[in-house]
Amino acid sequence: MEKCGSELRNLARSAKNRMKHGYWHGATDLAPVAQEGRIGYALEEEMYAKVRAMLSADECVIDPIGRLMDHEAYRDMSPTAKMRYVLELSKIYVRLKERYYREKRRKGE
Repeated sequence: MEKCGSELRNLARSAKNRMKHGYWHGATDLAPVAQEGRIGYALEEEMYAKVRAMLSADECVIDPIGRLMDHEAYRDMSPTAKMRYVLELSKIYVRLKERYYREKRRKGE
């Protein structure tokens, strides 16, 4: 019971952080958009579909960040913005990969 309560507490804390940091900003937009340098909910869900496809395939993916990247936008960025963009994409990729494996475990149970 203790473990279940702590897991629920962690999920609630995670949801609060998403709300606090604008994770859901843009969720009602029809088109995926990036707001103020942050990747919105709709675009992240589109990225999750790509991550799910990459991880579900039988191939070895050596450039997951490159596959998630918007190459046109990246080309027009300053060097500092490019680094920030790649770092943000890598954080998102790690989070989405964890989500994929977590959902896969739940379906397997």
